[in-house]
Amino acid sequence: MYAAKSPIVNVVINEIGDGKVIKFNRVWTMPNGDTLQMEPVLNFVKSYIQPNIIIIDPFARDCMLATYRNDLNPDTKAEFHMEVMDFLRMLGNKNISADLIIFDPPYSSRQMSELYKSVGMEFGINGGQRFGWKEERNLLNNLVKVGGIVISFGWNSIGMGIKRLYKLEEILLVCHGGAHNDTICIAERKTAHQERLEI
Repeated sequence: MYAAKSPIVNVVINEIGDGKVIKFNRVWTMPNGDTLQMEPVLNFVKSYIQPNIIIIDPFARDCMLATYRNDLNPDTKAEFHMEVMDFLRMLGNKNISADLIIFDPPYSSRQMSELYKSVGMEFGINGGQRFGWKEERNLLNNLVKVGGIVISFGWNSIGMGIKRLYKLEEILLVCHGGAHNDTICIAERKTAHQERLEI
C-alpha cells in the first residue's frame, strides 16, 4: 500500500537542447501488476483529467477512468474486449478524437505471453516483436487532438516522441525497491497533426 510519508523528490528540469521546463517526480510504492491500482500513478493520471473530455484506454483492465475502455480479457470491466489494433481502428473509423489517452500495455514479451495465455490465446511468433508498440502508437497518434495528452507507462521513457510531434510535459518515476524495475510514467502533449499514419 502507498505510504503517504514515503520520500517524494520534486525536481524541475530542462530537456537538453529544448529549453522547455519538464516536471519530474520520484516516489516509492509497492509494485502492482495493475498499474493504476498504485495510488501515486492513479493520482498522476487524474491530474490530467478535466470535465467532459474524451479519454481512451486500450489496456484498461478494471480501470473506469476512460470514455472508451478496452481489454483483451473478457473478465475485466472494460467495455470492449478486442485486439488492441482492432480497437484503435474501430475508434478511428468512428472518427473519435481523444483529449487524453492512457497507454499501459505489457512491458515485455513475457508479460505479453502471460496476457495471451490468460485468455486462452496463442502468443504468435511475431508477438515478441510487438512490445515496442510502434504500430499501436501510430494509430493512437491518429486519435489524439492537437493539444491532447498521451500518458505512457513502461520500463522506458520512449513514449510518443518528437517524431510524432509530441513534447514531454512530465515524468513520474515510481520506485518499487529491491530488484523490481521502476515504473516510468510520462505525459506528452501533441503539438501538431502529422499526416495521418495508415497501419
